[in-house]
Amino acid sequence: MLSGCFGGTVAQQIARSMLMQGADQAAAAAMDAHLLKQKIAAQTLKLPQNTEFDDYQIAFLRSGFENVKTQIETLPTATAEEPKSLAVSIEQTRLVSVEVWNLLAGQEKLQLLENARLKGSELIPPKSEWSNWFIAVGGSDDPGNSTITFLIPPNIGKVASGSKAIVELSNNGELNIARYALN
Repeated sequence: MLSGCFGGTVAQQIARSMLMQGADQAAAAAMDAHLLKQKIAAQTLKLPQNTEFDDYQIAFLRSGFENVKTQIETLPTATAEEPKSLAVSIEQTRLVSVEVWNLLAGQEKLQLLENARLKGSELIPPKSEWSNWFIAVGGSDDPGNSTITFLIPPNIGKVASGSKAIVELSNNGELNIARYALN
């Protein structure tokens, strides 16, 4: 008797489980179909009845992209004389740490900037900006260059005596220029 009750309960549980799985699969399929239908409906343009478009809306609805056609151009013919070598010159500059001894002002500053401008220096700012730039004299830590005169751009700020700056040494006799302030 006990085995009969036990066997029937297990069979009922298995039958219920199978029915529930089938019902879950049917519900999932119905939900997927409903979501797909909503997605397709959202992608189509829904307009109320008797809708009239103005010129801009019609132009927008009719606009599209034109097909791009590739254009093949012939390469220019090679010249008889091709360049023998392309010489690339790489200019190396040195950065040194410099202690500022003093700042030049007044006529000394203007005379130094004017001389550099007349020599064609590319570092010199326009004359209208000379009042914003400073010129300093200092000593480098490098034993080969004891005294260095250099420009201080306005973005570095005012540098006081005794402070240090990283200065780029020019190779062609131009003014040196401060690149960074260390204090």
